[in-house]
Amino acid sequence: MKRKLNIAILSDSPFLITGYSDQGKQLGNILVEKGYNVYYFGHTYTGQNIEPPITFEDGRQLNFKVIGQGREQYFKDLLSIYIKQYKIDVFIILLDTFMLYPWLLEIDFSPAKTIFWFPSDGGGGLPLNCEQILKKIDMPVAMARFGKEQVKKLYDMDVLNIPHMIDISNYYPLSNIERIKLRKKWNLDDKFVVGVVARNQGRKMLDRTIKIITLYAKQNPDAVLLLHLDPNDQAQVFPITELIKRYNIENRVIFTGTKYFKGFNYKDMNNIYNLMDVFLLTTSGEGFGIPILEAQACKVPVLATNYTTTKELVIDSNAGIGINLVGTTEDENPAVHGTEIIDGTITGSWAVERGICSIKDGVEKLDYLYKNPNKRKEFGRNGRLNVLENYADNKIGKQWIELVEKLGGEY
Repeated sequence: MKRKLNIAILSDSPFLITGYSDQGKQLGNILVEKGYNVYYFGHTYTGQNIEPPITFEDGRQLNFKVIGQGREQYFKDLLSIYIKQYKIDVFIILLDTFMLYPWLLEIDFSPAKTIFWFPSDGGGGLPLNCEQILKKIDMPVAMARFGKEQVKKLYDMDVLNIPHMIDISNYYPLSNIERIKLRKKWNLDDKFVVGVVARNQGRKMLDRTIKIITLYAKQNPDAVLLLHLDPNDQAQVFPITELIKRYNIENRVIFTGTKYFKGFNYKDMNNIYNLMDVFLLTTSGEGFGIPILEAQACKVPVLATNYTTTKELVIDSNAGIGINLVGTTEDENPAVHGTEIIDGTITGSWAVERGICSIKDGVEKLDYLYKNPNKRKEFGRNGRLNVLENYADNKIGKQWIELVEKLGGEY
């Protein structure tokens, strides 16, 4: 008789509203449904271990056991102990590599086989020296083709690529009648709504968003900015409300009311995307870009910094437009997603190259989308198709099951 595989996932606490938490929850439930025993090591969760089922107030359910961390972050003091205690066969990490460098190099994972579902969100390679983490892991898995190609080029490492997944039952376009009612409810029925869903942190470069809207608002009286983020997020590098006041656009900006510690449920999130005419992201680089695909699932065209994963998520699927980096044009730098030295980037922490999008180009392309509603519809249709064909949770879940069974062996 075959024994059930014991699988552990180390990622952000399933009680947070981060992208990692979202993906970890989905992956955990998929593996439980397949019949595996799943133990979720929740980074930042410091409470007692909780047995499933665990139900949130909006009805969402966790069907796996949640393990609380010890004295040190990322279970540094407990990993080896728990892997042996729970007889883990496959150990999956979904975090940034720099979070675990260098201490993870000394951790004993035996007898578990290891997977690192890793991001790379800038040029120049992984965070400094973090390729050593991937070399220790049995099966590195890039969440984006950008990361897969980057580690091959720079470190001559062959890794798998399994993208993040979108729950297509929760993100979908509303009917025209439903959308009109929704926009009336928000007093946006006669507006051109530019929407943002992002963590209010430095890497997102939200100052570029505010500056683009400031300039664009001068030429389009119907344009408003819908910000789904916490303006008081502790991760912010500047007070976004003060920047909005500085440029006198308080009457053009709407905050949805989300908080870092308490997000919206799926129905309300789907409504937020369906309010938008365009999804805007002035990021300096994404390891993946879940909100980009959530917007696409709702048939919303995307305008995002043309750097890192934008090419594969947006441009290759003809689901939107990329904003050029400042000081560059496509003719000057056709290989903008590479690692060459170019204008429009800045070296950030861990020696990662960050992209700085052009405010002027952002304004011009936003205006293009406003003046071409049929093009917006075309981008929206392509985006929805892109998600259904390449990122739907049922398809990504099958890839994970195949990988886990291959790595875990037969029991």
